[in-house]
Amino acid sequence: MLISALAFCSVCCAGSPDPVFYALSSQSGRALASPPLRIEMRRAGLPGYLDRPHIVRRASAERLELAADERWGSPLDVMVSSTLADDLGARLPGCVVFSEEGAITTTADVRVEVEITRFELDATGTVQLQAGSAVRFNGGTDAVRSSHHAFSIRPASKSTADLVASMSRALAQLADALAQAVIRGAPTAVGESLESAPRQRATAPVVRD
Repeated sequence: MLISALAFCSVCCAGSPDPVFYALSSQSGRALASPPLRIEMRRAGLPGYLDRPHIVRRASAERLELAADERWGSPLDVMVSSTLADDLGARLPGCVVFSEEGAITTTADVRVEVEITRFELDATGTVQLQAGSAVRFNGGTDAVRSSHHAFSIRPASKSTADLVASMSRALAQLADALAQAVIRGAPTAVGESLESAPRQRATAPVVRD
């Protein structure tokens, strides 16, 4: 009996595929002129059904599908935040963009907050990204620009690699909108204080060993 049980376990284990891990990637975008701001990308909020290592697909409005052998390479909220920070930095090259999860600790001129409500492949085969955002400027009025965003992208195929690539492109579109919000808010909330400040304050000090 013991030998039979061990043999059954061996067959089951041999039939289980090794997990494949995926990562979101930053995308190039149009560079925008902006004041030299320090921008902190706060950790993105995710709904509970996405807060798991597995890649989630929506089979219907009420049913979700999880592939046991397809997983994210790191927690999805951390990966979304770091990808958005990279995307935002590419669009605002004159700014220093860092994520809340990173090692940089400094006072930010702007804080970007994102709350994602949907981010998965829907039943029609389209990636849906829905999110709210708040761009907070540490000016004299502590101004806030809040928005709601919705993006839809059709993957090139049904493969998981194309799904993840489309999710990365959806985040890039969100970064486009966030960069525009920073540009629109900076002149009134932060820009005047930066223009009146001594020039050397706009450049981070260089520390040499």
